[in-house]
Amino acid sequence: MAPLKRCFVVVAVLEILMLVLRVSSQGMTHSQIARVHALLNIQTTSLLRARCAPPSIFGFAKTAIAVQNTTREPSWWKPTLPYDVLFSASYVSLSKYAHLVAFIFAAICFEKCILLFLPNCRHPVLASQSFHTFAALILALALTFFGVAVAKRSPTVKVVDVFIDNLPPELDGFSIVQLTDIHIGPTVGKQRIEKIVTLTNSLNPHAITIVGDLVDGFTEHIGHQVLPLSRLKSRFGVFYVTGNHEYYHGDVNEWIDLFRKRANLTVLRNEARVLTSGHRSLCIAGVDDLYTEKLSIGGHKMDAVKALNGCPDGAVNILLVHQPNAATRIIARVKKHIDLILSGHTHGGQMYIFWPFAYLRNDYLHGLYSEKVSGMQICMHDLCEIVHLKLHQKPDN
Repeated sequence: MAPLKRCFVVVAVLEILMLVLRVSSQGMTHSQIARVHALLNIQTTSLLRARCAPPSIFGFAKTAIAVQNTTREPSWWKPTLPYDVLFSASYVSLSKYAHLVAFIFAAICFEKCILLFLPNCRHPVLASQSFHTFAALILALALTFFGVAVAKRSPTVKVVDVFIDNLPPELDGFSIVQLTDIHIGPTVGKQRIEKIVTLTNSLNPHAITIVGDLVDGFTEHIGHQVLPLSRLKSRFGVFYVTGNHEYYHGDVNEWIDLFRKRANLTVLRNEARVLTSGHRSLCIAGVDDLYTEKLSIGGHKMDAVKALNGCPDGAVNILLVHQPNAATRIIARVKKHIDLILSGHTHGGQMYIFWPFAYLRNDYLHGLYSEKVSGMQICMHDLCEIVHLKLHQKPDN
């Protein structure tokens, strides 16, 4: 059997094995196997052509990320480099690999078109595989480090005015700070969290919401980096819902306990809090992440009906839900009116090479959207923005 055919057979066997493991697994094990499977699928792209095979650093990246996402740090693990340095390098390396694969694939498509339409072309820029490979590598490095720079920059405040039908006069100007996809972990440390806390508190909001993907790691590794969040201040409190990344590392209940007891977050797990009273009270509800529908973790399942049942009839209802596609399902399932959904997950399409896929896979990508039929609005922004929402009475047309 030819080497390439043998390679495809091995990949096919691994794919079947991973599918069997995913179907037969539950809970956190299912989540971790799914992550490893995704890394395996990325690796299979190297079969496109031998030149797609990554340098050893990219192989190291995939291995390190797989280990980091499936196991805790073992007692015998005594690395020369600190944990955060090691895995920061791994994340950057994996990003470079993903960009390289995307640009190599684009180069292959370009070369096929040249061969089809200009079969006699010998121009080095148009026909040289080595030039295209080099260009792909340079672009991968440039966009990776640009992405790192964007992620490291100081967060900015974005003011968003939200106009709501029949908003009571006493709620006009009610302000909410929306934080999402902070991803505290190897690449987002305590110092950045302290900046976010200081900037958020300076806005003097009535309420603060954290809409999932707050952490990326195990409690014993990065739990201390979360503690500055305990200094967040607002009149009505800080409300948090889980994102998909909270289910990738160990027992999610460990994080929830830490958030409640040490970070002073009000964790909304298919429940609601009524913040103000009056002829139209203000209610904030929150649900478990959509990812729980694929898992079988006891007590974890997205249930918007249960959450919104905690809101009085006629209230101004604000729902916290991490994934925008979950928002679409909730709109179809729930009878109670929702005035505003706060979401995240897409990072505003921050991974530029995947932006078209993010656009196609998600019902909402970035910004403030309004549903014409229901009147519901959904707000979602990226991880470098602190969104300062201000509620206003919708003017008469």
